[in-house]
Amino acid sequence: MTASEAVRPQRRVGTFTLGAVLVTAGCGMLASLLWPRLEIGWLLKASPLILVALGVETLLSARGGGGVKYDWLGMLLCFLLVGAAMVFYAAAWACENGEFFNARNCSRYADETSFRMDYGFFNGFDSHTLRLNRGDVLEGRIDTYDGWLEVEVSDEEGETVLGGSPLNGNQSLEIVRTGDYTILVHGRRTSGSFAFERLPAEAAGAADLPEEEALPEAPSEED
Repeated sequence: MTASEAVRPQRRVGTFTLGAVLVTAGCGMLASLLWPRLEIGWLLKASPLILVALGVETLLSARGGGGVKYDWLGMLLCFLLVGAAMVFYAAAWACENGEFFNARNCSRYADETSFRMDYGFFNGFDSHTLRLNRGDVLEGRIDTYDGWLEVEVSDEEGETVLGGSPLNGNQSLEIVRTGDYTILVHGRRTSGSFAFERLPAEAAGAADLPEEEALPEAPSEED
């Protein structure tokens, strides 16, 4: 064994993962400045990869025969990386599942028959519940110019009866069961408009629905 191999410095655990995180975060910040409309939320969603990278680094270092130093500074570095991953994960979960509404140049109207929005910027969640009867038709129109808009219509039991990402253009849903139907919209830095309106069964062509059997006519009285 040569003298250079004997004095080869050991690398602290977590330094490679820290370097990868810094490079990725820096590239994401630069991309957000150069392309403001670019969706970089995937960086938060990729936060569990910090734990994956740290675990792989630890396993490879153990397999390599102790080329990594485990001291209090290395343990502190690992703790900071794990803490950062948990914070980023919580932020990503809140963005995907939290209830928030962030809109600019927005007009919103909702009543017992319709739900409409026109927005220059919409990022977040909004919802409205309509009472619909069997035979009604829920007519919709979605126009998305930038970004992403997800729409989901669910019944009282939480079953999705209309959904997709993205939905665009004219939408039509025939109601087969009376109940409360919730329209949930999720905008992702989008601009555009949408409108959903209840058409009563009479206006939607209820004559096409199966009619109940007619009662037999009462016999006329004979003198």
